[in-house]
Amino acid sequence: MTRTSPESAPPGEHAVPGPRGVRHAVRAGRGTRAGERGSMTAETVMLAPLFLLFLMFLVGAGRIVEAQGEVNGAARDAARAASVQRTESEAESAAKEAAEAALSGDCSPQVSMSGSEWKTGGFVRATVSCELDLDFLGFGGSKEMSGASVVPLERFRRVQ
Repeated sequence: MTRTSPESAPPGEHAVPGPRGVRHAVRAGRGTRAGERGSMTAETVMLAPLFLLFLMFLVGAGRIVEAQGEVNGAARDAARAASVQRTESEAESAAKEAAEAALSGDCSPQVSMSGSEWKTGGFVRATVSCELDLDFLGFGGSKEMSGASVVPLERFRRVQ
């Protein structure tokens, strides 16, 4: 370290105050040690793919949560539509139509009415399953989504 005055600093350097008022020459544009030069660029280049992978994971997880909510809503709508029908065959077709309308072309839902008690005071159990396509993430995967809902049969209608 050299002691310099502002007037005696070489070109490209300037004097800055140091400890105890001693002025030290500092090269302009260099606030770090020479071995650390460019380390921020290297860190960014190494961490950028990890950051993008994390973002893709968040997008995929969000899409799965959203799709599960949509399938659960379709199962609820299918069970409700089936519960107001008079016959079991009408209930099955109404449930399928309601599930397709609720999912609006995102997938072709499979609707199951197994476990329903089709009698006075009974209930309708609708299970909707759908294959969620995750190709938009670039991994070429898919996930089976399933939702179920139970609704009591309407009390003031006749079961046939």
